[in-house]
Amino acid sequence: MDVFLVLQILFDAVLLFGIFFLFHFSVNQNLKKKEEIDIVKNIQVQEVKENLEKILSSTKQSGKDASEEIQEKINDIEQKVEAFNRNFKKLEKQLNLKLALARESSSGAENIEAMDLPKDKKNILSETNGSERKTIQKNGYSIGFSSTVIKQVYEMMDSNKEIAEVIKATKLTKAEISLILNLRENRFTAPN
Repeated sequence: MDVFLVLQILFDAVLLFGIFFLFHFSVNQNLKKKEEIDIVKNIQVQEVKENLEKILSSTKQSGKDASEEIQEKINDIEQKVEAFNRNFKKLEKQLNLKLALARESSSGAENIEAMDLPKDKKNILSETNGSERKTIQKNGYSIGFSSTVIKQVYEMMDSNKEIAEVIKATKLTKAEISLILNLRENRFTAPN
């Protein structure tokens, strides 16, 4: 019986050792699997982080490019608005001049027919350009504008001068300046 008991103890010991070995082996396998999973997760996290950084940097660059493009368009629009404002002011000035001249001419239209020019002004304003005469005969007086005066009016109005400055420089009336500007708008040009 002693042999049987010894064999039983040996068998139990081998069995117990086998159970401990299997338990230890399975725990080590689980630890290795867990470490492998952690490594894979870390690699995946690192790849995701790198991809996010690439996306972020490309988004920043796209935003910067879009911002620069928008700023360029804003600058272009501002320049166009400034040019429009200048043209608008010029047109407004011309319109005000024409309105003032229209008021003046409507109130003084009756007096124009009765008006005589002094004899010292005779033929001063007449101009001949080839076969075309740019004068009007009225009671023996030549009435018209010299090409230099017309050009001077055009240049001063184009440079946004006030009407008072043009009157002072050319010694013309508002009505005469209006006439010159109306001729220009109706595609009559200044003589050469």
